[in-house]
Order: sequence, then structure tokens, then C-alpha cells
Amino acid sequence: MPALSPDGAGQRNIFSARVYNTQYGLEARANICYYDAVMRMNELLNLLTTGVLSCALATAQDTESAPPVAEEEAPLLQQEVPTAAQQRAAEKALQEAQEPDEHVVSQSRMFSVSGGDSLRMGAIATKADEIKGHVNKLLGMEADWKYGISIRLLGNPSDSPRPNPIRTRISIIGHEPNLQIRIYPGGGIDVDKLSNAIITMLLYERALRDVRADALPESINLPTWLVTGIQQAVLWKTGRADRRLYRNLFERAEMLSPEEIISTENAWNLDATTRQVYEVSCGVLMMSLINRPGGLVQLRELVADAIMSEGSPKEIIASHFYELGVDANMLNKWWALELAALSLPRATEALTPMETEEHLNEALTIMFYDEESATPLPVNADDVYTLTDVPDWRKQMRPVVERLMDLSHRCFPGYRPIITEYCRAIGELLNGASPDAVQNILLPLRELRAAYVATSIRGRDYLDWYEITHLGHANKGGFQNYMDAMRLLRRESPGPDTHISRYLDDIEALHTIKEGNSVKDVLERAKKKGNKTP
Repeated sequence: MPALSPDGAGQRNIFSARVYNTQYGLEARANICYYDAVMRMNELLNLLTTGVLSCALATAQDTESAPPVAEEEAPLLQQEVPTAAQQRAAEKALQEAQEPDEHVVSQSRMFSVSGGDSLRMGAIATKADEIKGHVNKLLGMEADWKYGISIRLLGNPSDSPRPNPIRTRISIIGHEPNLQIRIYPGGGIDVDKLSNAIITMLLYERALRDVRADALPESINLPTWLVTGIQQAVLWKTGRADRRLYRNLFERAEMLSPEEIISTENAWNLDATTRQVYEVSCGVLMMSLINRPGGLVQLRELVADAIMSEGSPKEIIASHFYELGVDANMLNKWWALELAALSLPRATEALTPMETEEHLNEALTIMFYDEESATPLPVNADDVYTLTDVPDWRKQMRPVVERLMDLSHRCFPGYRPIITEYCRAIGELLNGASPDAVQNILLPLRELRAAYVATSIRGRDYLDWYEITHLGHANKGGFQNYMDAMRLLRRESPGPDTHISRYLDDIEALHTIKEGNSVKDVLERAKKKGNKTP
């Protein structure tokens, strides 16, 4: 029976009739919990091939009359007599296989979670059902399903983290696909990776519903951009996406183009920053396809055909979105328009104190053209005396008030009284108030703004310190490993020992003298390190 895995690695699962006949307890348990029995049978077969179960099978054959084997047939296994340790391991494996395995079935009955405590299994089952509902709503699909998904926890949370803690696998058992997700909870479960695995299996289940087992290729694989894009679209539709991330990447022009997105392979090997840019870019591409007229229907067909199609990613997309066949640049246009729409801030989104401070400085700044230097110079409205020396300062202050009013809708709530006072001070200055009187109004505002900035920095630093010192056990020394790697990278290799290099080292030492140190002390320390002057 061929097995198909998402990573394209073909495997084989062979379930011998002899094993089924002798291990009647396992077979009976398979009727109770089909998915968990399949995984446990895999484990037993692995032990069987090493000869661990040969003694146990011989005992089972003595107690149960098995049909005689034809002479021309080769025996199932021909192994030597197992040792005492192997026999104890076989008995323990058979005992664990015959014990009832606790599992939790989700409310939709599509997900079966096993291998952990009831609370953890219930939380995963609930999360899986939640993701299923979001994906169905996003793609406009019904809540029905044909093939269930088995989720199994292997190990304990106290175990060491695995390089690939969440793995997906598809096997063909009884001419039907068996969808499996295996989780190694050591070091904690990454919710984003779990969501990605669940969405992957949901899309596979949807695509394999109407495909005959004999028509499946040797390997199947969903495009990474498709799974990641749907995951990001779900976050966007549920209001959990960070719009500021889209805006910042849009302003810095760091987003990937559609061609770069669909051609990227092994996205999990990217560094953290590039991976984040890739995920956001996939979300923009997916939203641009969904928001097209009739895009949901075309996207569902794309998901169903993406597994079986052999064309390039761009050809697969163009085969379902026919407009792309007319204009080759149409996909880039859709993507650019969608990115611009997603990066626009909402009126209800509040800025952080640091962001509000930055926007407030921009709103209070006017430009003065200096004729002597022939360059525009920025003038801040905080400095009333310099402001009133600008020839057309009254004309330029009107746009300042408009910018302040716009900022008051999105600023950090604590800054609204500050912005109101700035508008009042500018109004009095325009009405003929003296610069001294207006400066007295602005002085407390500057102090309050400085206090907000200092408090924000302290709060950020405290949260970073708390995460490093109190939550470090969850990372299993990850921060310490990071610091060790940084020290190793910063360790300077010894340079060449020439007259020029020693001269440059002495010059560098002279330019880095701290206050209170003499030149003689610095040069003496340099000599002790081996950097002697010629």
C-alpha cells in the first residue's frame, strides 16, 4: 500500500494478515479508535522487523490456531531466539497496545487527538475545530468532511525541543487517505506552526475527496505560498493580523513581488525577518485573489487542482484566473492595489506612545527656505521665537492645525490632551498673543511628552527583562545560546603583525580614550596586548 507524505517522500506501510490474525486485541482496538490504532500498529511493525516481537508472535500462534502456511511461501520472519531484554520489551509493547488509549474527538468529529493529558488534548481539538471554521468561512466551503484527521502527541512537554516538532503525513490505508499530524510538545507547542499544519491537512482533505486511490501520484505536495497565504488571510479576516506590519513593509518597499512569492521554496529555512516578510507577502497575494469577482470559486478550484497539476505556479494560477492570460502583469496590479488597501490605517487604530511622538513631531514641523544656503530648513512649532521669525509662518500654521486634528483620532489616548493644548496655543498665537505667553503654555507640554517617552522606554525594557528572566525556562536556554553566538561572532581574529597595523592600532587607541584616562595608560595597555609601536 503506497504512502504519500506532504514532503514528497514516498514510503510504504505493510500490514500483514498474519499480524492481524495473531494480534486480535490490537485489531479489536482498531475498530474502536481507527486513527490511534494505525499509528500504534506502525510502531509494532517497526519492532517486528527487528525481531523483538518474534517470541510474542510465536506465543500467540500457540494459543490461537493459525492457518497453515503453504510450503512455497516464505515465512513472515525468520529471526533468532530473542534475548530476555527483547522479550520484556515485546511484552511491554503488547501490553501498551492492548491498553485503551485515551483520546479526544473534536465537536465536529473530524479531529481525533491522542497521546496527552485530557486538558491539552481538548485544547488542541477545540483549536483545530476553530481553524476549520475560519478556513471554511474564508473559502466559502461547507462544514462537511469525508476523511478524518488524526493528531497525536508524542513525548512530554518537559522533553528537549525537536528540530521539527510538528509533522504532517498522509498514508493510503484501505484505498483511503489517512491524514496525520504528529506533535512533539517538548519546549511547548508553537501555535502558528500548529495552525499551519491543520490548514495543510484541511486543504489536503478537501483536494483528495474526489480522487481515487489508484489515481494518486507517487508524491503530492501543496504549494507553500498557498497554505501560508490562507493562514495569513484567516488572521486578517479574524482581526488578529497586525496592520502596522503591512504598513511598515509597504512604506519601506520590502514586500516580495508575486513572482518571488510563488517561486520561493523551503520557506521554513528562511531567517526570522525574511520569513515574516514572506508570510505577509503571501497574505497580500491571497487576499488579492479572494477579493476578485468570483475569486472564491476560482480559489477553491485552484486548491483542488494544485496537488495534481504539474505546471508552474504561475501557470496554475492563470488556469483558474483567466484575466491573467490576457495581461501578464495583471497579477502584479492586483497585488499592488491590495497591498495599498491593506496598509491604510483605520480610524479606530491607536498608535503607540513612541509612534504618536514621531507623528506629533512631523505635524508640528514647518519648512523655511533659507536663501543663503538655498536649502529648506525644518522649524518646529515648539520653538515659538524661531517660528515667528519665519516670514510666512501664519500661512504655514494652518496646515499644522489640520495635521494635529487628524492625529488626534489615531494618537495614543494619553496624547489627546497634549494635542488639544497645542491647538489652543497655536490659536492664541494666531490671534495676536505674545510669544512669551505661548511659550509658557508649550513648556509643560514638552515636559509631559518627555515623560511619556521615558515611561514607554522603561515599560518596553521591563517587559523584555521579564521575558528573558522569568520566561527563559520555556526557551530552554535559547537566549543564553543567542548571547553565546553573538560573543563568538564578535570575537576578533588576530590581525597581521606589521608596522602599519600596529600604527593603526595605536591611532585607534588614542581616539577611544575615555574621560579621565591618560595617553600613557592607553598605550601601556596596548603594549600589553602585543600592539607595540615600531
